[in-house]
Amino acid sequence: MQDIRKPYTRSKSNSNLSSRVEKFESRSYDRDDEDVRPVHIPIKVSRGRRNIHQMEMYPRKLRDEEIDDDYEEDRPRGDIVYRDPRTRYRGANNSFSTWATVSVVGVLVGGALLLTYVFNSATITLVPKHQDVEGLHKTISFTSNVADSVRVPFVIATSTITKSKTLPLSETKKVQAKASGTIVIYNNFDAEPQKLIKNTRFESSSGKIYRINQSITVPGKKGDTPGSVEAIVYADSYGADYNSAPTDFTIPGFKGTPRYTGFFGRSNGAITGGASGNMTLASLADVNAAKDELALETAQKLKTDLSTMKKDGYVGLYSAVDVVYKDNEQDVLQGITSTYEVTATGYLMFASAPEFSKKIAEGVRDYNGEPVRLSYTDTLNYSRKDTDRIATAQNIDILVEGSPRVIWNTDQEAIKILVAGKKRDEFKPLMKSIDSIESAEISFSPLWLSSFPADKTKISIVESLPKR
Repeated sequence: MQDIRKPYTRSKSNSNLSSRVEKFESRSYDRDDEDVRPVHIPIKVSRGRRNIHQMEMYPRKLRDEEIDDDYEEDRPRGDIVYRDPRTRYRGANNSFSTWATVSVVGVLVGGALLLTYVFNSATITLVPKHQDVEGLHKTISFTSNVADSVRVPFVIATSTITKSKTLPLSETKKVQAKASGTIVIYNNFDAEPQKLIKNTRFESSSGKIYRINQSITVPGKKGDTPGSVEAIVYADSYGADYNSAPTDFTIPGFKGTPRYTGFFGRSNGAITGGASGNMTLASLADVNAAKDELALETAQKLKTDLSTMKKDGYVGLYSAVDVVYKDNEQDVLQGITSTYEVTATGYLMFASAPEFSKKIAEGVRDYNGEPVRLSYTDTLNYSRKDTDRIATAQNIDILVEGSPRVIWNTDQEAIKILVAGKKRDEFKPLMKSIDSIESAEISFSPLWLSSFPADKTKISIVESLPKR
C-alpha cells in the first residue's frame, strides 16, 4: 500500500523553500527608509530531513533541554521578555489548577459540614387524633365556685354603656313623690358590728328626716378605719323640699349616747325625686318607647363589644350574654327631668377551656378522659334561662348546641425530647406509640441528614388538621 505521506515530503515547494526566502529578502525597494524595510524573520534551518518512517504519530512533549536554540538567537533584547510559545504555560498553570481544585473541594466539604452540624434542623408535621361532633345537644353545669370539682368553672367579663334621650313634656298631672338617694353609713364607734332596723331615721344637715326601708348591719371599725356600708334613704314626706345636694347625716335615735358621734352618714350624690302638686312632664307612653329603643341599641352594642373579648385558657359563651339595665324612669315620670337615661351592663361568661372541652368530649367515641381541646367553637350556641342572672348566680345550667371538633392534646416538648438524636428509621415506631397522634411526617435540613439533631431547639413541630 502506498504511503500517503510521501507526496508531501517530496514536494517541490518544500525543497525550494529556503531559496525562495533568500530571493525574497534580497529584493530592493524604491525607498531606502528603514521603517519600510522588510522584517527579518528567523527561519529554522533544516538539519537534515528525517526519515518519515521514524516520525512519531503522536509527538511527545519536548523537554526544556530539547527546545531548539534557534529561537534564542534572534530574540529581541531589552525590558520586554518573550517566552517560547511551547513553554509559556508550563508549571505555573499546573500549580494553579491544583490549588484551585483543592480550594473548591475544601469549600464544598466545609459547607457540607457546616450545614450538617451547625444549621441542621428537623420539622415534624403531625396530625393529632381528632373527632368531629355532629348535632351536639347537651346541658352543662357551670360554677363560679373554684372549689367545685364537678361543674365547669367560669369567670365573668363586663362592659357598660349609657345612652339617653330627651322626651317632650306632653302631660300634666298631680305628682306626689318622695326624694331618695344613696348614703354611706360609717361606724367609727367600736369594732363591733351595729344593726340598724328598718325605718331607722337619718337627719340631714338641713334638718330634713329620711329613713331606710330595710334593716342593715354596719361593720365594726378596724384600727383607725371606720366600718361602712351603703344604703338607700327615702324622704319622710313628699315634695321637692327634700331634694338636696350631697350632705351629711346623723342618727337621731342615738342622741344622748356615745354612739351619736360615732355613727354618721354621708350622701353618695344628690338626694332627688321629691315632688308634689301639678306638673307638666313626659308621658308614660313616651317613656316606654324610649326605654325599648335604648334597650335595643345598648344590647346590640354590648354584645358586639363582648364578642371581641378573649381570655387565654377560656371559652367565651357569647350567645348567653346577660344584659342588666338601670334607668331614671321614675325621675322622668315624676317630672324631675325630661331626659330619659339608661345604663346597660353586659355580663359574659368565660368557661375554663380544658374542663369545658372534657364535658363536650364525654360523649365522643374512644375518649377516656385525656386532655383535649375544641375547634369550630364558633358553631356553638348557648342558651340559659331568662331568670338566671350571671352577675349573682353561683351555679348556672346552660344548653350547648352545635358541631364542634374535639382534638386530643399532644405534649410537643415531650416529643422533641423523645426524638432528639434518634435515627430516621426510629421515627415511625416512636410516633405510633403516642395515642394522641394519628400520623406524622418528618423533613430534614439539609436533606441528607439521617438523624434528628441532638439539640431539641432545632426540632420544630407543626400540626396539620384536615378541613371539615
